[in-house]
Amino acid sequence: MALSAVLLSCNREVVVQTGGLSFNVSGDSDFLLVTKTGTDYGDINTFNIVIDGPTPVSETYAELTGRVVELGSGQYTITVTSPNTEPAAFNQPIYSATESFEIRAGEVTSLDLVCTPANTKVTIELSDNFKKELSTYEVVVNNGLGQLVWTKDQSKDDFAANLAGYFLPRGLEVKVKGYRSIDNTMATAVYYVENPQAAEHHIIKLDAKVTGQIGGITIDFVTTFNEVSNDIHVGGLDESYVDRPDFDGSEGDDDEGSGKTAPSIVWADNPFFDPISINKGDVISMTINAPLGLKTFRVEVSDNFKSAVSMMAQKDYIDLINDADIWGPLGLPVGDDVAGQTEVVFELTPFIDTLCGAAAGLTVQFMLYATDAEDNEVLVGGDVPTVTINVPA
Repeated sequence: MALSAVLLSCNREVVVQTGGLSFNVSGDSDFLLVTKTGTDYGDINTFNIVIDGPTPVSETYAELTGRVVELGSGQYTITVTSPNTEPAAFNQPIYSATESFEIRAGEVTSLDLVCTPANTKVTIELSDNFKKELSTYEVVVNNGLGQLVWTKDQSKDDFAANLAGYFLPRGLEVKVKGYRSIDNTMATAVYYVENPQAAEHHIIKLDAKVTGQIGGITIDFVTTFNEVSNDIHVGGLDESYVDRPDFDGSEGDDDEGSGKTAPSIVWADNPFFDPISINKGDVISMTINAPLGLKTFRVEVSDNFKSAVSMMAQKDYIDLINDADIWGPLGLPVGDDVAGQTEVVFELTPFIDTLCGAAAGLTVQFMLYATDAEDNEVLVGGDVPTVTINVPA
């Protein structure tokens, strides 16, 4: 390359020298190799090329391939990225490559860039038991930036297992909800994939088993490693469903220590404790199950509603066991109706009208802190159950 340009500034002559860049881009990965048109991804010629440095360039691979790119001398970074980069999308692997290089005057720099996966792949697999027990179901996977939903209903023959979801590498929350074929009872489960990495393929395997329990569906998670494979076992109920010679009570289904004494909370209308919006007259009701008996039950409220609670009780929290005289008149379970009980129906309904007045236009949270006789906490997905309410203005 010859002298490229002469710039005049404040009567001073500045000389800019140039060199050239010649590069090739390819994809090489067991994750999902895509190098040509006709795949489920697209054409590598559409990949975006960004060159940062003294002479910035932003073009597609098709526009730059096959020629020497003239650049001013200096230090550069080239980044190649596949064109679609949604944080969560079906059948959308993201490929990228980055490399630093130097351009010297009169020389051509050659690079071979190999694109590798930049996101995490998630697929769903169903056991035969799962397909037999549950007539409709959905799986929601969320990485905090976006979510994907795999669904199956009675009008479809099979689950959308052929869909591969792709997520930017962040912690994944997996929510499973299904309805049993025999009685339409609902099963729910929440599973967390911590710190997934680029190019990992997480296989979420779903299984459903009858536990023989009456009055609810229990959830059991079992994780095995098979190409970063996560097995989720969804428990069932109703021992009279079918003769199950394959069910022998193994894998902790009915054994001691399987978690059946752990306290739990069921919000039938909102099993995942998603944020809700309210209107006057709405009912918010949930059931706490504590086989060992409840020892404590205290409700904390977010700062923007503490003053309203203080006006009712001269305290900015709700203690259902020790402040029975305060909260009992509102219709809440209190005192001996909570302490030592194995099942308690708890409602936030008495607060609805107050919220609609004192917290109009705000988002208010109720954090439910409850423990049993052995100080085991009531948790949802490993966290304190939190009711998040969007109050209309």
